[in-house]
Amino acid sequence: MAYVALYRAYRPQKFAEVVGQQHIIKTLQNAIKLNKVAHAYLFCGPRGTGKTTLAKIMAKALNCENGTSIEPCCECEVCKGISKGMISDVVEIDAASNNGVEDVRALRDTVKFLPSSGRYKVYIIDEVHMLSTAAFNALLKTLEEPPAHVVFILATTEPYKLPNTILSRCQRFDFQSISIKDILTRLKIVAKEENIEITEEALYQIANSAEGGMRDALSLFDQCISYSVNPTISLDDVLAVSGNISYQKIIELLDACISKEETNAIKILDGILKEGKEVPRVVNDIILFLRDLLLFKNNAFLEKKLMFENENFISLSKKITKDIIYKWLDILNDALNQMRFSTQKRAYLELAILKMNDNEQNDFINLSNRLEALEYAFSQINTNQIKTPKVETYVPPIPTIEEISNIVEDTPKNIEVKEQNIVEIKENIEQVSNEFITVKDVEKILNNGSREMRAKLNEIWQNASFNKIIDRYTSNNFTIQMLFNGNVVASSKDAFIVVLQDAGFCNKVMLYQNYTRIIEMFSELGLEIKDYICLPKQTWQKILADWKSKYSDSNPTPILEDFAINVKKRVIPSIKEEIKKDEEFEKINELFGDDIKILEE
Repeated sequence: MAYVALYRAYRPQKFAEVVGQQHIIKTLQNAIKLNKVAHAYLFCGPRGTGKTTLAKIMAKALNCENGTSIEPCCECEVCKGISKGMISDVVEIDAASNNGVEDVRALRDTVKFLPSSGRYKVYIIDEVHMLSTAAFNALLKTLEEPPAHVVFILATTEPYKLPNTILSRCQRFDFQSISIKDILTRLKIVAKEENIEITEEALYQIANSAEGGMRDALSLFDQCISYSVNPTISLDDVLAVSGNISYQKIIELLDACISKEETNAIKILDGILKEGKEVPRVVNDIILFLRDLLLFKNNAFLEKKLMFENENFISLSKKITKDIIYKWLDILNDALNQMRFSTQKRAYLELAILKMNDNEQNDFINLSNRLEALEYAFSQINTNQIKTPKVETYVPPIPTIEEISNIVEDTPKNIEVKEQNIVEIKENIEQVSNEFITVKDVEKILNNGSREMRAKLNEIWQNASFNKIIDRYTSNNFTIQMLFNGNVVASSKDAFIVVLQDAGFCNKVMLYQNYTRIIEMFSELGLEIKDYICLPKQTWQKILADWKSKYSDSNPTPILEDFAINVKKRVIPSIKEEIKKDEEFEKINELFGDDIKILEE
């Protein structure tokens, strides 16, 4: 007897055996159970996800000799005949090769005849998007009002190619890509039934390479069985058959790039290409790996837990920052686009790897991270400690007030030290100890609301683009432009609240250097604004709901429920500006190095 491919041998025969698509299975079974079977169904989705399989199971469930049920028996002659394609009442048509109007007319002529052995005549039209326009038009009337004993099931991978007149006459079901977990479960069952030994890593690679298609997974498994000469199918066997690159090779390549070892990186790439890997496939595999790396760094493990537990993968993730990953993705995407119009694909890949080793580019990204970290550290100064952000680059420590005092005490006698300045410095540091906006701050503005001021502010917001004063302040300052992209939601006589999209924008607008410019701008506009608060949209909605529920004529100043608001208060004049007043700043400058000068500029 001829060998039967695995995807045919293990094709599901019942609804319960189908992997995934539970939302579709449940709907079809309920339709059968409630006797509400539609006259036309459209199954659409990626290849190998069970469209034709479910169509045949539906046909068996409708025509089973043991009666219409939500699960066919698969034992009667009708069920067996449908599985073997020997029942004339179930007609499977390949629209790719029978796409003419004459083929549809022939189908239309047979529709009127009653079924010979079952209760329904089921027409399964596969790849229905391949029908010609004339064929679609010929099918319209029959599809809309077929005889009571006829059910049409149309299957396609490209539903957007179908005319709207066809789509509107069918119940549409969108099949989803099958998860890696479900594919792995099915592959283990097949391996056990076939007595095949295969490693966990090899099974995972097959499931990952299938890209959500069960048929692709079983076909690749079939190839690996034929390819492997060892008792156990290994990861190398799967990689050789599929043409993919092992994650270990990609880790070695990227590790060489981040370590700026251009020669080693090119040698590793040459070894990969000598194994016969296609250049575009290499680029795609690296891009997918970088995507997984980003997911891991954002704690989005998804389905690839096996890879995320790899020690080499974790080690590499600690070396590479997100900014470098984004830069590398741009380089690789650009190389992939260039390859489409060139025969020298390898040259573009090698140039991309060399660009990824570019010392200046990587150093620039690290410098940007370092400056952002240092700027953030300045804003977090308080009386006891410096709160440094979690960044992946080294940040020089910022001196505490005790260290500043020690520096002053150790200065030479010929430098005059003013104790009053040190007291002023301490006072300024103490002013920023409470660094986040609180509900009390918002409550104060709400309970002292001024409709007149809010009307003035709304008028300014509406005409902001035509105001020369505002234009002068926003022309070179994107952060102040953010302020006018928000909405004024509340105002007192000398303060207001603006709602922006998220906390990141709010923190930018609340920075002290922006605060002084904004207050100065309102002063020129003739308003005595002394303060403002920026809130994320969701935070404001929560506060507003609480205020509305508690406000009444008898309680015009309600006390609101307190919770954390992740927006920093404006930083009151920085410590650096006060220290500059004295000559001892030169001493402190030695601790900060050139970083203060960069921030100063």
